[in-house]
Amino acid sequence: MPPRKSSANGSSSSKKDEIQVSKSPAEFFAENQSIAGFDNPGKSLYTTLRELIENSLDACESVNVLPDISVEIEEMTQAQFNKMRGVPSGSPAKMKKQLDEKDDSTKNKDESAEKSGAKAGKKPRRGGGDAYFLVTVRDNGCGMAHEAIPDLLGRVLSGSKYGVRQTRGKFGLGAKMALIWSKKSTGVPINIKTSHVQGVRGGGGGSVMTEDGKRKIGPKVSSCVLDIDIYKNKPRVIEHKQQDNNEGFIGTQMQVLVAGNWTTYKSRVVQYLQQLAIITPYAKLEMTYLNRTDEKKAFNLQFDRRSEQMPVQAREVKHHPSSV
Repeated sequence: MPPRKSSANGSSSSKKDEIQVSKSPAEFFAENQSIAGFDNPGKSLYTTLRELIENSLDACESVNVLPDISVEIEEMTQAQFNKMRGVPSGSPAKMKKQLDEKDDSTKNKDESAEKSGAKAGKKPRRGGGDAYFLVTVRDNGCGMAHEAIPDLLGRVLSGSKYGVRQTRGKFGLGAKMALIWSKKSTGVPINIKTSHVQGVRGGGGGSVMTEDGKRKIGPKVSSCVLDIDIYKNKPRVIEHKQQDNNEGFIGTQMQVLVAGNWTTYKSRVVQYLQQLAIITPYAKLEMTYLNRTDEKKAFNLQFDRRSEQMPVQAREVKHHPSSV
């Protein structure tokens, strides 16, 4: 075969020209999720919990309210997840045959691993597999305005903390990454329930307390089921409604269904809550773990409030040298 002809500059004529491609922020972080701490299912579950809990702390501290934060983690298997989503699991006979074949192959692998480990003088390791987790975080903070919910949670790099002020978050990435991980791992949208007092906003705008020291209750409760269009970096609203707050709901409740690994990251989650309780003695933290397969594995952690004094809110300053 004769050699290909080259152009005057020496490059092959068959080479295609480079195509310039632009990506939305949501698409970039979905492809490079390790930048935001979503390296693997176990760490993704841990980071999801951290981001939602710290959002709740910010929502309380921004209006100078002592935080009451509750976390519920419910673990389910693949079969339970399929049943919840209405996915057919096939005939019982076929499923039993597949499970038996899987058990036999797993048993053979375990036996061979134990034999090789025994020869080397090592104890066999047994690790848990990935599962699905329904994570619910509720707080008593400032809540979110009804019309602002889609952009606050469904648009990456959209946030209310830009400025020269010390905050836990700044770029509007954490909760959105939890939504992106939910979309990638389970395809289930995020559920939000919130009540907002008009005239009250984060950063010290307004007060959620009345003159006689009672908590103001928003007249309306907003419910939102939200997905995200990764390629357009836009919220995809599935349901967004508002109704009277007859139950006296306060704050925000967020619920997300993600894949994760509890076996490898349980100790880190517990350690994070212990350390968080130390550095935020004015917060009341509670975590409940439930397991749909084995109820005996359920447990509850509670860290009571040890102080009624909250830190002074950070002030926004001008850029240097104007601030000097």
